[in-house]
Amino acid sequence: MKRSVLIAVLLGAACTGAGTSDGAGDEFAPNRIVEPVSPEKRLSLVEELRIGRLADGNEAYLLDLIKGIEIGPGGDIYVLDADEVKVFSPAGEFLRSWGRRGEGPGDFDGTLGLALARDTIAVTDGERVQFFDLGGRLLSSVWTGGPTSGYSAFRIGSTDLGWVVEAYRRTVRLEPGPAPPTPPKEVRYLDPGTGGLGEPIATYLTQPDGVHLASGQRVSRAFYRMIRHGVDRKGDVYLPLGLDHEVSVYGADGVLSRVVRMEVEPVPVTDAMLEELRRELVARCQRNAMWRRRCERQRYVEEIVPATIAHAHERVPVIGHILVAPDGHLLISRRDLGETRASGDPRPYDLVSPEGRFVGRIEIPVNFRPWSVRGRNILGSWTDEFGVMYVVKYRVEGLEDSYILPLQGSALRRSSGE
Repeated sequence: MKRSVLIAVLLGAACTGAGTSDGAGDEFAPNRIVEPVSPEKRLSLVEELRIGRLADGNEAYLLDLIKGIEIGPGGDIYVLDADEVKVFSPAGEFLRSWGRRGEGPGDFDGTLGLALARDTIAVTDGERVQFFDLGGRLLSSVWTGGPTSGYSAFRIGSTDLGWVVEAYRRTVRLEPGPAPPTPPKEVRYLDPGTGGLGEPIATYLTQPDGVHLASGQRVSRAFYRMIRHGVDRKGDVYLPLGLDHEVSVYGADGVLSRVVRMEVEPVPVTDAMLEELRRELVARCQRNAMWRRRCERQRYVEEIVPATIAHAHERVPVIGHILVAPDGHLLISRRDLGETRASGDPRPYDLVSPEGRFVGRIEIPVNFRPWSVRGRNILGSWTDEFGVMYVVKYRVEGLEDSYILPLQGSALRRSSGE
């Protein structure tokens, strides 16, 4: 029986480490990050590929809303674009696509993520997970947790042990009033034959610092601890704790195996940071007509922005998001380094080895979202000033010659639930 690990994160609670399960966890010696980072530890990015421009009038190159990026055999790039899967060659040439908006077999009804394992692509749109071969032929379709489970799969990943989903129970509000509490996310294996879910490996709240306003609107407090899991090829699950540069690693049995910890100086939240946050929040309402209407309806500037600022944490969480490479290397976004940054400035990311060794720091453009780390490359989505999206591949410069990551994804050996 897999052990369920509940990570409770509360506003104002100090991060004291993930702890161990029955003494089984091993904590690596802290690897201290010295600020400012020395020049030899500063890495740079060189753009190698950009996909998304209208080429020779071919609209297949245009991307609408990127939901995921995976690398297939031979280096082909699989892009989940809204309700369609598009495949490009390693050189960025359009090869094929499949999928459309709908509820029938092979259709997608609001996609949430994709994953690739050897010769199979999995796409989830919440209640369903559909499996395709690399050419787009539908292999099977299952309901998350079964047709009457009430579960949705928010994200999906592949490991040597099977398909892993971030699942949660759907909630339905039958009467007007405040929204029900957000259900916890559960990391579980999914059986591709039946849709059945294994026992939870870990259970957590993605936004634990929510604020319920009188209007019923639920917002996240400033500088909340964003919790988002990642998995590597072996099936280990990585969970960050936010305020400390610390990631707990759990095996497929749900038992804590180790803690990867990078010590950093705590950064207090300053008035300048809060003022910058306030300006950014107010600027959201000026993006376009849709945002202006939404802000007026929710009284965003009058009610939500003041509540967000008033409930800001006293310390800046170190970890924003994590991206896990197949071999366990971590790309960790840093919330802040103690200085106020302009909204368009690059954001700092730390590259960390599986055992917690600090490899280097990368300044990543603010309008670039990393999706995949492969070899010396980082792939992700780029959004320009007009809202147009691209797939961009960067090469990381400044790495040691011995640094290399596997280029391919995982190869499934068994289905979950066995």
